[in-house]
Order: sequence, then structure tokens, then C-alpha cells
Amino acid sequence: MAEKEGTMDSVATSLKGLCVEQTSPAEAGPSQPSPFTPYASDTFKPQNSDLPLEERYRLARSVGEECIQEDELRRLLAARAHPTCYDGFEPSGRMHIAQGILKAINVNKLTRAGCVFVFWVADWFALLNNKMGGDMKKIQTVGKYFIEIWKACGMNMENVVFLWSSEEINKNANEYWMRVMDVARKNSITRVRRCATIMGREEGDDLSAAQVMYPCMQCADIFYLKADICQLGMDQRKVNMLAREYCDDAKIKRKPVILSHRILPTYC
Repeated sequence: MAEKEGTMDSVATSLKGLCVEQTSPAEAGPSQPSPFTPYASDTFKPQNSDLPLEERYRLARSVGEECIQEDELRRLLAARAHPTCYDGFEPSGRMHIAQGILKAINVNKLTRAGCVFVFWVADWFALLNNKMGGDMKKIQTVGKYFIEIWKACGMNMENVVFLWSSEEINKNANEYWMRVMDVARKNSITRVRRCATIMGREEGDDLSAAQVMYPCMQCADIFYLKADICQLGMDQRKVNMLAREYCDDAKIKRKPVILSHRILPTYC
């Protein structure tokens, strides 16, 4: 989820008038009963795809440099009109061209295929990774900035949902943290450290305790959001594979499909 950090003071000033509202954790509503469906509401009605199955599969598969597994993706699309795709991002700096344009293209392909795309705005994760100097207000401002850039890039928002991790986890804290603890119990420190690249770190780096927690939380996100497809970059592959391995340990029958897009260079 980690992205390159940039100087955002000027962005924070310019975005004060954004219409994207963020509820603080203290204002979060009461816990919702399980099973949690993140986009269940009277106002959100995902649009159906009018494409035949093979065209839906072709569109979805074209997003990924790698797909684990292709037969699972095909069966998923055949069984569900609106599979849930997930991507999480740290609000941690200026958005570059690849993040903005490529992501909008990929999301539009998947929603055209009937998928619902859930963006996990990982403000708590950015805090764990010490982005924006650990200033939560700046982190959340950058999250709003990302959303507005994607809108400007032509992302079709009909089947898209943005959820803020700080808000959603507090609504369902017992469910979320029990999953995080179970992932942590079932994996060694060595296995978790191999996922350090998802934060823009290296396995051999001197990680803080918070950064060791991070992969366990990101793995738990996939199950908390009930994601059918993990649609992130190749740099997030290790934690997505951790989620599939966890399914074996936790006796979860349906594993998430991993649809990883190629990472393009950052252009400043």
C-alpha cells in the first residue's frame, strides 16, 4: 500500500474545501452486526454488466500482469454479478501519473465487467508507516486529494466505494482485531518480515514494532472486506500470497484471486 512520500503542506491548504467528508473515529457509529458488507446501503446500487461472461473475463484479466488463479477468476465471474475487488492505499504523498491514470483505467475495466471496487483508504496504515510525519490530519487530507485526482482522471464512480480504515475498523473492532491476531498467531516473524516490501521497506531493514504489525493488518483487510479479488500492484504480491496461505491454515475454502498489475516507474 505504501507510496512515495512528498511535501503536502501546500496540498493541505488547497484542499480545505473538498466535498469528500471524513468522519473521525470518535464520531463513528455503533458496531454493525456480522457479516459485514462494506458497501451495503440503500443509496449504493452497483450497476450490472451487459457483457457476456467471456468478455467480462477478458476485461478483468487484462488488468493484471499476473493472475492467481485464472480458473478461479473465471468461475468467480460466472458465479457472481458483482465480485468485490479491493485495493488499499496509504495517503502518503503526491500522486504520480502511473498511480492516477493507470489505476483509473484498471478500475474502469473491472467495474465494466460488473465488479464493485472497494478502495481501502489506509490512514491508520500510513500512521503506522510514519507517513506525513505521523500527522493524522495531513494523512486524511492526502486521502481526499487522491480521491479527487482519480475523479479528475475519469474514473467511473458508479461501482466504486471508498472506505477509511480508521472509521471502519472502529465500527467493527472485535471482528477486525480478532482476524489480525489470528493472522499473527499463524505466521512467524520471519514470514511476516518477508512482506516488508509492501511498505516500501526491505526485509533486512530495522522495522519498528508497528511495521511488523502492518502486514498482519493488511492481510486481515482482505477478509474483513470480504474481497473476492485483490487488485494491487506486483509490489503487494507477498502479502496477497500470505492471505491465500492463511486460508489453508484457517480452513477458509474460498481464496481471494490475486490480480496484480505491473508497477510503472514514478515520474516526478
